[in-house]
Amino acid sequence: MRGAGDSKAVQTGKGERRMIRICCITYKDVDRLVREALESYQDKEVEFSIVEGLRTEILEEEKRKVIEGADVAIAAGANAQIAAAAFQIPVLQLRITDFDYLTAVEQGLKLGGAPAVVTYQQPISKSMKEYLQIIGREVENIVYEDTEELQEALSDSRADVIIGATHAVEVGKRLGRKTVLLYPSFACILDTIAEAKNLARELEKERNKNQYINGLLHCSVNGIFLVDSLCRVIDFNQKAVELAAIEREKLKYSYLDQILPNLKLNEFVWGSAQEALRIIRLGGKEMFCNIVRLDNRRSQFDGAVIMMYYLDELKHQIRQGEKEERQRKEKGFKAKRNFSDIIGSSLAIRRCIEDARFYAESESNLMVYGETGTGKEIFAQSVHNQSRRKNEAFIAVNCAALPENLLETELFGYDEGAFTGGRKGGKKGLFELADHGTLFLDEIGELSPGLQSRLLRVLQEKEIMHVGGQRIIPVDVRIIAATNKGLEQMDASAFRRDLLYRLNVLELNIPPLRERENDVAELFDFYYKKKRDMSIHQVELTEGAKEILKLYHWPGNIRELQNVCERFCLYLKQSARCSDALIRKCMIRAVGEERLKNNILESYDFREKGATPELVGALKRIFSYNREQIAKLLGISRTTLWRATKGEQE
Repeated sequence: MRGAGDSKAVQTGKGERRMIRICCITYKDVDRLVREALESYQDKEVEFSIVEGLRTEILEEEKRKVIEGADVAIAAGANAQIAAAAFQIPVLQLRITDFDYLTAVEQGLKLGGAPAVVTYQQPISKSMKEYLQIIGREVENIVYEDTEELQEALSDSRADVIIGATHAVEVGKRLGRKTVLLYPSFACILDTIAEAKNLARELEKERNKNQYINGLLHCSVNGIFLVDSLCRVIDFNQKAVELAAIEREKLKYSYLDQILPNLKLNEFVWGSAQEALRIIRLGGKEMFCNIVRLDNRRSQFDGAVIMMYYLDELKHQIRQGEKEERQRKEKGFKAKRNFSDIIGSSLAIRRCIEDARFYAESESNLMVYGETGTGKEIFAQSVHNQSRRKNEAFIAVNCAALPENLLETELFGYDEGAFTGGRKGGKKGLFELADHGTLFLDEIGELSPGLQSRLLRVLQEKEIMHVGGQRIIPVDVRIIAATNKGLEQMDASAFRRDLLYRLNVLELNIPPLRERENDVAELFDFYYKKKRDMSIHQVELTEGAKEILKLYHWPGNIRELQNVCERFCLYLKQSARCSDALIRKCMIRAVGEERLKNNILESYDFREKGATPELVGALKRIFSYNREQIAKLLGISRTTLWRATKGEQE
């Protein structure tokens, strides 16, 4: 086993480049083949390390350090799948081609007797099965997950010749069977090494690009400098050119201390500082500087983002912001959301937004239908802000949150003396406060019959009367109502039909999250980026985590998704490492393992169809269960499970 050591640089035709580190995970015969391939591979941009071991042996501390120090790992068979689940770096598998399988099968047939091809977790390809049938070769395919299952399967098999990777061949020999070793070709090994190098270079480019973009996003649009690990300026904006008073051509690749001599980054380069605020003098004026550190994958200093602006401008911005905030508070009742705040690209949500935009042009009352947590108020605010009433008040009230007598006074107001304890001089109701604007009545289905009658009169006559009052007050209010109930299916005594027809002039149906195709992952990613802090800001959602989001049914819709996201971030921050397997486990825990299991069983119609290969595959992918755990979950024997998935293996 040879360690990779610290990353080195090499001089190429494109200038100095960091060497690519590739770790080859091998075992016995494959180790010999890989070493022979490496001897013939000449590339000064690549540094190799080799870790020899089988399955869990590669997870030993010393070997783990070598593998984690690489940019990309290469492995074969079970080692590849175990490494992919255990380490954060990408793992490329040394592929066994159909030609390799055919060659091994022919060798096995020459030895005499019935042959069996042994594969780890996945059966041989469909095309291989079809070709063997065409040429009349009867070959058994044994699929295993662990050594115990392999031993049991080979013992039960009637095959005379075992064809497989090193581990399968070893077990076959112990059982006294003839064996043929299945291994990748010399050309395949070299091709995989070349692929690993290209992948590492692309990941490096993407990582650098994302680091700089994320750095810019963390800063406001003022004077911005981006510096690399050597503190050279690699990018900047126009304001930075003006502040530095240096020609643009001279600014690029200049060292920061030559441009801003008073701004030192020693605690970032040599220390562990993540962010710092500084005030420096430049051109006779005080400048406010915000410095954010950028790290590489090994938590080493890889550059920084420096945001600069005049201190006087900052003070002015703070004063202006405070003034605008006071004005907003004094005016109150403003809709804060717009259609641009609605996340999603599915056809269902795009059609819903299109309908809502169209309804915004109308003055008619609007009824919004949607399950709990689908975002009914966001749509209501967006419709208001798109309408001609956008500069007027938007007031929301939950009809289920207040008792009938209190809700009546809130909606219609009251005169002085209407009841004991009332405000002197009376109080305006929400209809008056929303005059010329929009009143959003959430959970309208909970409104009492008495209030339904009063609301109907307001909609008909466009006028109200205070509780305890004798004066008619005209109002111009657009009503947007919302409910999670089917009002038409409710008994007429529970909800008046004439009121429903007055409210339901325009109808908007918001689709539940389970009907919004790929919006779940997009929404989760949006909230995840908002909630994650610096400790996990570089951790991206894996495909495994996204699959869990798609499989769950989200009965609580977006509100439930936000809660799951918050739990996911909390669990992720508690973890020291963030491998793909760990991210998947955190997602399962955030959703709720039992709820997720029940959803998967329901999705694959377990009660009607039983243990199908698709259901077993989903449980294996999501929870990493072995067959014994799956059989226990489904309440069936391991033999029954094997029979249910036998067709898939064959």
